[in-house]
Amino acid sequence: NQLLRVANPAGSLYAFRYINAGKIRNTGIELTLEGTPFMNENFRWKTAVNMSMNRNKVVSLHKDYKSFRYGSEGFSMAYDMWVKEGGKLGDIYGNGFERDENGKIKINETGNPIKVTGNNTLLGNANPDALLGWSNTFTYKGFTLYFLIDARIGGDVMSLTQAHLDAMGVSKESGESRDRGYVEYEGIQFKDVSNFYGTVGGRNGISEYYMYDATNVRLRELTLGYSFPETLLAKTKFIKGLDLTLVARNLFFLYKDAPFDPDATLSVGNTLQGVDVFGMPTTRNIGFNVKFTF
Repeated sequence: NQLLRVANPAGSLYAFRYINAGKIRNTGIELTLEGTPFMNENFRWKTAVNMSMNRNKVVSLHKDYKSFRYGSEGFSMAYDMWVKEGGKLGDIYGNGFERDENGKIKINETGNPIKVTGNNTLLGNANPDALLGWSNTFTYKGFTLYFLIDARIGGDVMSLTQAHLDAMGVSKESGESRDRGYVEYEGIQFKDVSNFYGTVGGRNGISEYYMYDATNVRLRELTLGYSFPETLLAKTKFIKGLDLTLVARNLFFLYKDAPFDPDATLSVGNTLQGVDVFGMPTTRNIGFNVKFTF
């Protein structure tokens, strides 16, 4: 059962109550392959690949409720997080572009896109299609080089940070559009840059415009270490082992579509899954380890 919030009748002491209801089905796989492609007396290469996939489906909720809203509109009125029967946990709803029968964006008399309000448009899902990891360890005599590449494939994210910066005209993208004299989106050129961003950006804009592919590939970890030989340490009489290691984590992206780190989150709950709201940027860490064995 899921813990879901529902509204109480008017006149009740409390506005909401929580009920246990619903059934969510999760199916997935996880695979790990590892091996040693090359090894001799002085050199060894070990590698491992890990892949995981998960799919969820909301099978049922409650006999009286076929959908529940669990998002918050405290910061934005342009998106909602809904769980609906037949849908998926992590579905993101919001305001979309009004389109004709051919899927082309409709434009009003001022040349701006027309908005579909009400946060009823399914814009995407925050969950990735797959997670991949590839690690390699190279050992040569006393030296060890290790690196880990992580990949998140699929999923969707929304940047409300970008929406607000665009609306205020202080983002890099809005500045470049002003210099260029237009905004181009889906093959359409919008000449009035200020009005365009005023329409799509802000707290109640067209959130479809601020959806991004969450796919990203990064160098997650890199280490370089050296272990001093025992023959050298034997001269000290009391040190049996000495290891020096340079460690770096979250170094850089090899590929990223979103204007923020898609792995960053403002909450461990479901409310802000896949939504960036002026979050702190992720950090790159570099350190040095010294290990003595006595």
